[in-house]
Amino acid sequence: MKALVNGCKTLCILVFLLLQGCVSNPVYFGNVHNIGQEHYDMEKPKMVSASASGFQLLLFIPININDRHERAFNEIKYQAGDGLIGNIQVKESWTYGFVGTQYTTTIVADVYPRKPQSMVAN
Repeated sequence: MKALVNGCKTLCILVFLLLQGCVSNPVYFGNVHNIGQEHYDMEKPKMVSASASGFQLLLFIPININDRHERAFNEIKYQAGDGLIGNIQVKESWTYGFVGTQYTTTIVADVYPRKPQSMVAN
């Protein structure tokens, strides 16, 4: 009986650990209204891009996969600084290997820089 209880505990822990590989954080790009476009130079966007990768070992064990979208978008926000991010494009790619698959998320966006205070109309 004790062996059965220990086996159930082990199975529960194993199932829990396997399901952890299916959990990821959602990335919200945002829906901005009334942003005050007069504060941004909408004529001269700068294109920025960022990539983040993860690996799935033996098509079963995820390594750094679940947060790759979040990591790539955080890099976009860092590159944008106080600029306005728009025209976001998300590209997914993968490469098969002998022991697993590499998944890569690439995000490309336009960043509209903030106008200098002297140029903003009051």
